[in-house]
Amino acid sequence: MRTSFRIEPARTQVTDVLVIGGGAAASRAALASAANGASVTMVLKKKLGKSGSTNYPGMNSIGVGSAWQAADGCGGSEDSPEVHYQDIMTAAAGMADARMAKILSEESPERLLELEKWGFELLADPERKRKHYSGYSCFASQPRAHGMMASKSGGHTGNMVESLAVEARRHNAEVHEGVTIVDLIVDDGECTGALGLDGDGATVFYRAAAVIMATGGAAQMFPLSHTPGDITGDGYAMAFRAGAELVNLEFMQYMVREVKGTPPMGGGPWWTLNPVLRNAAGEEFLSKYLPAGIRVEDVYEQRTHHYPYSTRDISKWLDIAIQCELRAGNGGERNSITVDFSRVDLSKVKPSRPQHHPPPATIELIDEQLEIAHSAHAINGGIRVNEFGESTVPGLFAVGETIAGPHGADRLGGGMLAACNVFGKRAGERAAERAGSAGNKEFTESSLEPAMSRMNGFGHGSGEGSWFEIRKTLKIRAGKSLIAVRDAELLEDMKSECSSLRKQLLRDVAVTNSDELLRVLETDNLVFTADLMAKAALHRTESRGSHYREDFPDRSDENWDHNVFWSMDDSGEAQPTAGRYRQDPNESTQVTSL
Repeated sequence: MRTSFRIEPARTQVTDVLVIGGGAAASRAALASAANGASVTMVLKKKLGKSGSTNYPGMNSIGVGSAWQAADGCGGSEDSPEVHYQDIMTAAAGMADARMAKILSEESPERLLELEKWGFELLADPERKRKHYSGYSCFASQPRAHGMMASKSGGHTGNMVESLAVEARRHNAEVHEGVTIVDLIVDDGECTGALGLDGDGATVFYRAAAVIMATGGAAQMFPLSHTPGDITGDGYAMAFRAGAELVNLEFMQYMVREVKGTPPMGGGPWWTLNPVLRNAAGEEFLSKYLPAGIRVEDVYEQRTHHYPYSTRDISKWLDIAIQCELRAGNGGERNSITVDFSRVDLSKVKPSRPQHHPPPATIELIDEQLEIAHSAHAINGGIRVNEFGESTVPGLFAVGETIAGPHGADRLGGGMLAACNVFGKRAGERAAERAGSAGNKEFTESSLEPAMSRMNGFGHGSGEGSWFEIRKTLKIRAGKSLIAVRDAELLEDMKSECSSLRKQLLRDVAVTNSDELLRVLETDNLVFTADLMAKAALHRTESRGSHYREDFPDRSDENWDHNVFWSMDDSGEAQPTAGRYRQDPNESTQVTSL
């Protein structure tokens, strides 16, 4: 039970626009609101430039930065915003909002020019034939993915957040570091602020005319991820409790990553080298999973077109085989698969199409063997918003990985960073506009009660539980039930596990200080998101994009060519509603109910 700990008295901060998060989307939204005359407060768990996925150094394990999709001429004469738009919609497989996709393709070049003006660095073209170096990225038909300068301080996006933060502060945006927002405050159906907990254990009420959620994804529910430890599904859970709708959470991106050893340097993706995949017994196994007529080499060649797993081509068998071997207990001591390059003849390796970073002239094998496993990358779904970042709750906006709409069943590589800036600007401007017209509302006692009640609801059980062990249990279950291969039995088991973790075990965790309380609250958000992802995956009885059901292996447009929107019923449970995003970019309405 809770001992030697009490929450310090609250203080209230008043601001026009409250931005929750500290990555690219949050920074761009804060800048846009401040530049349009609103008082802005950005609140983040860690330090600006060190918080969230945008600055995560773990993506830079081989010295390569991320990318930005922009049809600005660097991709060649056959590219254009219209071609970019068509690529987005093709990858989305009917699951994206066409209006948002169109806006993303049209406004991405302008947002990139702005960033450069503020000091953001892109890779120069080694041949000096174009303004920037650009290449192909996942699911794109043209080489419009602009590579960026990775750095130790800024991680895989270099100085993107630094550039945005300098501009935001120049427009007098305040930054509150080391404060965790634990819940939103809603009064009479409108979001009027949020409740935070600072590093000293004191509560902070932020009263705002508009709140912008930019807390990133929830990849920490998995054993491995491409995100830091503070990405715990907070935005999805808080928005849902506030009354917002969520959509497309079944479309989670995964890709393999090394858990031991250094990948080959140069030459594009690993798979161009045609290595051998071996299980813990040293057996080659990929070939036994392939349907008749499909060769291992063909699977590898298809995978060079995209890093994340997708069911849209035969490269899906690579991930299915890996996950099935691991699930069968055939992984090594790190629950990993070995990629064996020892028989690779580098003189016979065919060059891959150019990626978003210039390849060295030669391929160098650092280690003859790698150990790999699946790593969670990004969620393509999230909070339902319109093209101005407005959720279904008045006063609540969302941007970045917390939202659905501009992406679908699959997402173009480099599309997320472009979307963070395109819709960050739009949401920030609309939030400032709302602040100017609606104004702040005083908190009522009844509006504060739900957030305070949840925060004070933990730490009164046996005290025998551990938030760390609960997360460990969640990761093991999610790794088995949600990655690459899903079926009804596994997903039902996932739901049952999440229910037990949330409703029983989390209540028994000891809470003796503010840090433990924050870890428990984060874990609750993480388990909620995992539960809803399992429900969404169970509900969609087909395979599409990154969502694969072993018991329903085919795509079914006849039955599932629509989105599934999740909202809270009167009992607090998530309920699905079928609907369809705009499939015409000129449509004014966002969703059509079925």
